[in-house]
Amino acid sequence: MKYTGERFIPDNDGLEIEAEHVHRYKAITSGLKNLKVLDAGCGTGYGSLFMSQYAKEVIGIDISQETITWCEEHYSDQKNLKFLQASLENLPFSDSEFDCIVIFEVIEHVDAQIQNMFLKEAKRILKPDGILIMSTPNRSIYTDKSGYTNPYHIAEFYINDFKEYLNQEFLYTKLYNQSLHVISNISDEAFNERRTRIFHNASLDNDGKYMIALCSNKKGAISPFDLGSIYKYDSALGINMASLYSSLEENLYSQDLRQTKLLTTEGDNTFSLSFDISQIAKSGQFRFDPIENCFCICNVEEVLSDGEIESVTPLNALKYHKKGFLFMNIDPQFEIKGKFDQATFITLKGYFKIMTQVEISEIVDEIYKQLVEATN
Repeated sequence: MKYTGERFIPDNDGLEIEAEHVHRYKAITSGLKNLKVLDAGCGTGYGSLFMSQYAKEVIGIDISQETITWCEEHYSDQKNLKFLQASLENLPFSDSEFDCIVIFEVIEHVDAQIQNMFLKEAKRILKPDGILIMSTPNRSIYTDKSGYTNPYHIAEFYINDFKEYLNQEFLYTKLYNQSLHVISNISDEAFNERRTRIFHNASLDNDGKYMIALCSNKKGAISPFDLGSIYKYDSALGINMASLYSSLEENLYSQDLRQTKLLTTEGDNTFSLSFDISQIAKSGQFRFDPIENCFCICNVEEVLSDGEIESVTPLNALKYHKKGFLFMNIDPQFEIKGKFDQATFITLKGYFKIMTQVEISEIVDEIYKQLVEATN
């Protein structure tokens, strides 16, 4: 797919752009449980995939068939996620079909007529207590103050214009500001103090570079969502697809017997992944690859299954380090052995962390010192 800079592609864009995009999705996940969600203008589908780990069902739409094909090729293993080609002004769905519509950094790419048609369509396909979550650049900061005009943006909003636009179809709206800053973070060791005070440098604008709106026609419907948050990052997040391989022969794993899942972690870097193995041919072993092409620290601490678990072994770890096994290679692997002839699922729980450049340097320095000491 041709890179234009307008469709965010994980591992292809800079860290700052990635942080802006990922933060939006991170901020809304707590409210998506058991919801049917439409991702309007899904682009490369990374956000649709991310939301599908929390929502009951996600459908991603985009006007570009090339983009939809790309998403289907990359995320076909996620069973509660579908993609189809469609335009904002004519949404091919029934009345009151969705609990939530998410449209991030899309509405500014169409003219005012299509913007108004989309808003009417969004109201139509949302349930009476449904929620619209929309983000768009704040023209006063994004364009006027910066002096940069994005050639792909057709109709941007000022804050008051955005509020008036949303109020055409929705009775209740709540607006958030989003901006990316260099910050110094201070928190208590156990993270017990949840309140965060923000000290503004006098040169900073109170308004954000982007506006995020929560909208509904039912009072209180947006209350499960609290977007106020800080997203910390020091390395590329990307879209981390973990794999589970089944083997029909001893130690022989093929792509034909592979399932993939998006591996997401909680604040303490713990994960839980469940794989449906009811429809695949099974032997007495599986191989779990938590990530590809990254150094990481990982440990599978618990395996749940209706089969019988005999052992879980890291295949190519360097050593155990802090909370998990240290993988200084681009293909970390765990082997799971047991009896799975009649098994229908495997759930893996554990610790996972992509190593930062600082951590990698520290490990390399440690290994070098050990080699020097050994040779002396």
